[in-house]
Amino acid sequence: MNFYTWMMKKHINTKAPVGDLARDMKEDREFPRDGNKEAVRRYLESGGACSGCMDAFERAWKKYEREAGGAEAGSGCKGQRRNLSKVRVTGI
Repeated sequence: MNFYTWMMKKHINTKAPVGDLARDMKEDREFPRDGNKEAVRRYLESGGACSGCMDAFERAWKKYEREAGGAEAGSGCKGQRRNLSKVRVTGI
C-alpha cells in the first residue's frame, strides 16, 4: 500500500492536522499519489507547504513505515500545478 492510499484509509476523517493533510492531498489532482518519501517532500516544499504541514507529513510517514512497511518507491512528481498553498496544518 502506498502512502497516499494509507493516508486516505487512515486519516481522511481525522480531525487532527494529519487529517487536514490527507484531505488536501485528496483535493490536489497533481499530488504524487505513487511518490516515495523524497518525491512527496519535494512536492510539498515546492508548493510552499508551511512548517506545520511538513511536520505532519514527517510524523505521518514514520507511522506509515511502521504500520505499512512504507518502502514503496514512486515515480515522483507529475505536472507543475501546486494546490497545497492552502495547507494549514500546525502539527500532528
